[in-house]
Amino acid sequence: MKTMTLKNKIRSALNHNQRRIMVVCLSGTMALGMSACNEETVSEVNDVIEDAEVLAKTNSADLSQFQTIDKNHGPFGFRQPGYVNQDAYITENIYGVDNLAYYGDWDSNRVYIIDVDNMALLKTVENTGDGPYGIDQQGPNKAYALTRKTQSLTVVDNYSIENDGVIELQHKPRSTNFNANTLLSLVSGGDKAMTSIIRTDMNKVTKVVGENVLTTPHDFGGSLSTGHPLWVSDHHFFMLDRAAREIQLWNRAGDKLAVLNTATSVHHIFQPPASTMTLEDKNVFYAVIEGNQSEGVSPGIIRFEIRKNALLQTAQVNLHDYDPLNLDVTEMGSHHADFHPDGLSIYIGSAEGHVFVIDKNTMQIKTMVDAGAGAGHTTFLPMRNQAIITNHNATYMSVIDTLTHELVRTVEVAESASPDYKSQSHTSGVSLDMKYFYSAASHDGVFFRIDLDTWEVSKTYIGGNILMGSFIWNGEGVNM
Repeated sequence: MKTMTLKNKIRSALNHNQRRIMVVCLSGTMALGMSACNEETVSEVNDVIEDAEVLAKTNSADLSQFQTIDKNHGPFGFRQPGYVNQDAYITENIYGVDNLAYYGDWDSNRVYIIDVDNMALLKTVENTGDGPYGIDQQGPNKAYALTRKTQSLTVVDNYSIENDGVIELQHKPRSTNFNANTLLSLVSGGDKAMTSIIRTDMNKVTKVVGENVLTTPHDFGGSLSTGHPLWVSDHHFFMLDRAAREIQLWNRAGDKLAVLNTATSVHHIFQPPASTMTLEDKNVFYAVIEGNQSEGVSPGIIRFEIRKNALLQTAQVNLHDYDPLNLDVTEMGSHHADFHPDGLSIYIGSAEGHVFVIDKNTMQIKTMVDAGAGAGHTTFLPMRNQAIITNHNATYMSVIDTLTHELVRTVEVAESASPDYKSQSHTSGVSLDMKYFYSAASHDGVFFRIDLDTWEVSKTYIGGNILMGSFIWNGEGVNM
């Protein structure tokens, strides 16, 4: 009887839910069902490395979100998965401060470092490139300031909390996605449909993919050329071309393997928390369709899979379809969605002021909840069965009971709000003991804390226009 090829062995093991893991001799790649590395297997190993479906399941990227693997949420309590605006965990700095918030000032060339526990400005990192919209953590040692008005990134050393130099790019940066397995970070283009791959240990660009051409998308969500990038495995990643309305699958060698056309631009791609996924779920992804108000195209969610090196859409939910008589599609638009920690429900906000709760298994909308203008990000408080909604164009945040999916209160956090600017930032955090919620009133230049027992708000004036950033959490949380 003929011996199975390596690739067939891997697929057979996957089909039977077998989790035998063996180390393959090439590039540190992990595969299944292989007994030894020899010359006869080299070509088969190469085939496996090029199979995005196999590697999405067996060699998925490490987005530095170890706590999401633990059903009890690990030592940090529940943390949002790192698909957008990545945080960091267990790091040290010369000031001996455990918990920090990093926010860029869009209107200047500085980054603010905030002592979260003491609600105080710790340090200002000066002389970044212009327009640091946000700042993403690249593991425990450093962060990259997303200077969207320049073709560069600024490096911030997490120990000294100093400006550690500039990484020149061929495009303006939109955002990053860091893979802790490889220490490689994706940087998507702000003005061009391009992605740079950076070796973070050297702060060096090693590969650039896409077209070196300026683009201007016209869908909801603004003029940035790409959405948030995402590693699929150690060898594959997604680039979201917003102007072309495409989800693109690439490999690290710079080959575009597949394209999935979408109804409008896509903001980001995400998956359920790792603790809730089976092996078969790992090649299934969800994407936010931003919508187009002038063309009357609804925002929503699509579900798609990687099949070998192809992309196959399997479901789509249009938010406007939930109540077409009362919802005005010309006022709708989405830019962010999050999975509930149980991995069963998706929460997605829309600009007109609602949050839609979608059943993952049926891909049907379960309910619509009143929120505020510019409803965007959802921060879950699983120990309290609550979620806090960031309303980018309102003065208040909305609090939802995640058992009944009902609005239970609003919390005033900003002095003013307008469709012309963000009153609330994209980035929020929850203390390790789940007692406090932190975010920023962007236009006010204020960092604030909400006491989750009393719902009282404390504020610290920081200055600037603090729109996006990241947190560093150091210590052990207490799961209540």
